[in-house]
Amino acid sequence: MPVGRKLHADSRICNPTSVPHMASEQERSGTSTGKDLHVLCYQHHTEMLPRLSSESVMWPLYSCQTPDCLIRYDTSQGYFIDTKDTKTLEEEKTPRVICPTDGRLMYLAEVSPQRSSFRLWKCPDCNESRTNEESSGGLGKKMGA
Repeated sequence: MPVGRKLHADSRICNPTSVPHMASEQERSGTSTGKDLHVLCYQHHTEMLPRLSSESVMWPLYSCQTPDCLIRYDTSQGYFIDTKDTKTLEEEKTPRVICPTDGRLMYLAEVSPQRSSFRLWKCPDCNESRTNEESSGGLGKKMGA
């Protein structure tokens, strides 16, 4: 549109081909990652919700929905505790399950109420999965997950 022209408020004059693309709610919130990751909090076993953080502009940061839970997950650094309190950081051990295919940090994707020790971990990139029951020697118990 040439500079200096006014927009018409009358919708009958509007040319639909000149209307810019309106971002969907998902695009606006920045949660469209191209993949639908269903990340679970390793402590509460509830689905973590994606959101963009100021530090993580390239990918969403997943946050636990449980009030006061400081557990976060992002695809670059895996699970971490969102606090500056050094005592909390020293006491809390986050799971570090590494994908055997590409070396990325995996996320907790599934737990089973019937088998309380069962954990299914998935890679955010290659979708490789593994369980704590697969030759892990008690992987879930060692990591507190």
